[in-house]
Amino acid sequence: MTTLVVREASASSSTFAALFPGQLSEKPGMGEALARRYEFASSLFEEISARSGVRLSDTFFGEGSPSLHDDLPAQVGVFAVSLAALETLRRIHRLEPGASLGYSLGTYAAFVAAGSLETWAALDVLLEAERLMSEASRRGELDGGMAYVVGLARPAVEATLAALTPDRTRLAVATENAAAQFIFSGEQALVAAAVDAFRPLALKTDLLKIKIPMHTTRLEPACRGLQSFLERGVSVSQPRSALFAPMLGRRVQSAEEAADVLSKQISLPSLFGPTLKVMRESGLRRFAEVGPGDVLTKLVRWTIRDAQAPPGALENPDSIEAFAKELAPPPLFPFEENPKRVPAAATASREARGFETK
Repeated sequence: MTTLVVREASASSSTFAALFPGQLSEKPGMGEALARRYEFASSLFEEISARSGVRLSDTFFGEGSPSLHDDLPAQVGVFAVSLAALETLRRIHRLEPGASLGYSLGTYAAFVAAGSLETWAALDVLLEAERLMSEASRRGELDGGMAYVVGLARPAVEATLAALTPDRTRLAVATENAAAQFIFSGEQALVAAAVDAFRPLALKTDLLKIKIPMHTTRLEPACRGLQSFLERGVSVSQPRSALFAPMLGRRVQSAEEAADVLSKQISLPSLFGPTLKVMRESGLRRFAEVGPGDVLTKLVRWTIRDAQAPPGALENPDSIEAFAKELAPPPLFPFEENPKRVPAAATASREARGFETK
């Protein structure tokens, strides 16, 4: 069995915030370079495959499987690659994030990064949440969808949704990605109607490939089941480093609050963009997306104008190494080569030889 170890004593403390992506960041080939380069990453993928029933190498490596965007494979795969990237930062480059923030599904990896959940406990919670949602969907209780809209302020978005139905349990803003970027969620027909209503108003709008109305009150029954699961023996600890939760819009303060976030995050609206601003106000300026994709990197640049972030996500050995080099401290005694300057000892030696020939 592979166990991921947090090396707090030996890892260098850094000021970067790790951002962990959610579902829809999955893609063919993700994680393959990490597994080929590092035995610990390969072992991690094998263990997660055995525990989840999702064969990660078969599903994602190479051109990938047609099933890679299905809910369970996508969620397990994004989680696995995020943790492999995190462990590469720790083991190979001795870097530990000073703060963590997860985007929806990325909550589980963020909890691991902050030391609030052990790796396999986080996977167990992920699998239980997916099981509860899948069973509710099969019973017809979660028929719905999600879509995004870009280019409108929140009041305009909410007014358009309210014109279709005033019932927020049927259609509502699910995620505030940034000041003019929102995801809305609800009944399938209403979500489709909202996309049509936004088309002449917004810069961009379209349906997402998710068939569950995430981050709405319709998932509250699943959250109650998840809370019972946590109470039956999942250990949720006080975060050892700063853990921010978009469902709160701020930092998690205690183990009890962490457990509450963990049990309810799939039903609560997400304030991702506002939470990024809170992180910046707390002094964080350097951010890195740890896992596949670059959606969160773009949101950081959109939201925090003076943010420092790599050009893409830390999802393979090369991107992680480049980021680590950026954080490397400057040498204590920098050497500057000056070919025109002759060392004093060499000058003295030439003068001595010249004196002997005179």
